[in-house]
Amino acid sequence: MKKTTMPITLVMMALITITSCRKATEDAVPVPGSVDKATYLQLSANGVQLGQGQLYALVSVNNEQGQEVVSNKKVSLDYIQGVYKTDRITLAKGSYVLSKFIVITATDTAVYAAPKSNSAKAALVSKPVSIPVSITETGVTAAAVQVLKVDAADSPASFGYTVDDFGKIAFRELSVKLMITVGQAVYDSLPGKLVVDASSTGSQHWIREIELQEGVTQIRVPESYETVSFQVAKWNTIAQKTLSKTELGITTQLHLTAVSQPKLLVEESTFIENAAGLVPDTRTEYLYNANNRLSAIKFYQKQLQSSNLPLTHQYQFLYNGAQLDTIKRFNPDNNTLTGFSGFTYAAGKITTVSNSSYDQSTHVLFDYSKLNSQQLISANYLFHNGNSMTYTMQFRNGNLVADKAISSTGSGESSEYQYDSYINPKHQLGYPDIFLSNSSKNNRLLELKIYSGGFPSVIPYKTEFIYNADGYPVEEYVNYKGYTSQQHAYRIKKVYRYQ
Repeated sequence: MKKTTMPITLVMMALITITSCRKATEDAVPVPGSVDKATYLQLSANGVQLGQGQLYALVSVNNEQGQEVVSNKKVSLDYIQGVYKTDRITLAKGSYVLSKFIVITATDTAVYAAPKSNSAKAALVSKPVSIPVSITETGVTAAAVQVLKVDAADSPASFGYTVDDFGKIAFRELSVKLMITVGQAVYDSLPGKLVVDASSTGSQHWIREIELQEGVTQIRVPESYETVSFQVAKWNTIAQKTLSKTELGITTQLHLTAVSQPKLLVEESTFIENAAGLVPDTRTEYLYNANNRLSAIKFYQKQLQSSNLPLTHQYQFLYNGAQLDTIKRFNPDNNTLTGFSGFTYAAGKITTVSNSSYDQSTHVLFDYSKLNSQQLISANYLFHNGNSMTYTMQFRNGNLVADKAISSTGSGESSEYQYDSYINPKHQLGYPDIFLSNSSKNNRLLELKIYSGGFPSVIPYKTEFIYNADGYPVEEYVNYKGYTSQQHAYRIKKVYRYQ
């Protein structure tokens, strides 16, 4: 079974008129579980009352050796099913001790706290911190923490904490944005774990772990310390900056930047999940020249007459300077030319593509414009049989977020897309096709489509990824359902290998 994606569906409609499609499956197929095998800790704060706006928790966790593996991590605290719960905190399987839990407002002021053992208020709760926590299963491990209200007359020491812990110091607000450049692509406004370390000449430290959100994150740092360092470790690179007390006083926006060397995608394997397990379906090899430019692609595909994945066709990439000039397509013997794609450019952008495959040809004309923060691309297609298609694309932040295709046969298709915040290896290839399919810098998670005049038998409805430490997907799982039945049909697994 093969995936049909936009605008391939419309191309088929432009070539032949599609009026009906069969059901994807007759019997319901069980929906597979999530591929997320990570382990998390989620804490419930018993004793917090409603009506105080957005709350957060400062959390510290030690491992069995007494080492602090979570240090003053600031996490959201939300009211869920009758109790305040923290965001999930990623922790490996093992035994831990919760050593700090303070409920704070958006201004970092303590409003509730879990008393520490041997503090004056420890006797007022049944389990003061330190609280043992054991994580043994995949998914979320829940643990409860009993907190007491912090009154104006309460001293931080009565809970076992410091003045800094309770936010009784002067702060300065900063807007923080993380940006990492990978090859020619800039990944800006990234999420990541920010570690803030404010230090004084007396070796005093104020440390916070803050989860940066996509976009810009507002944070607060103390004004009284001599230096403040900011560091994010992401994709095997480090973005960091240190400000003196004087520099902090004149800073409102902080951009943390880093550069990561791109990885070369060398193999992509596809498997179909069914009752028999994982069945190999396709394999694609990517080869590069001495300049790390794509030089060839070899395609292997399952065939009825073979138990293996035989080579079915090959692409050869030819360049004119830095620009891709021609893609030639060959039979498995690499001698018989079966087609080609030729490109022309203006101001570094593709303006025309002439595509030939056996006795069929397609000609495309691209036009570029801008609307506010979006880049618009309009493409006009003329097919060998005289039919045509217009295809408009809207890009935002380097990703295709919406498109619309209308064919001369009357068929139409419009879509909206959502993405993750990781690196799309296909974008790094520098391999355009007639639909600019590899133009998005992030990986697609969701697509919502509306069809007219015809529709595919199956559509994707959920995509999940497993990523490596460099920010690239190593496994991709795409779930498909019948378009008319809305029942799960099958799942495709893709495995990526890099050099």
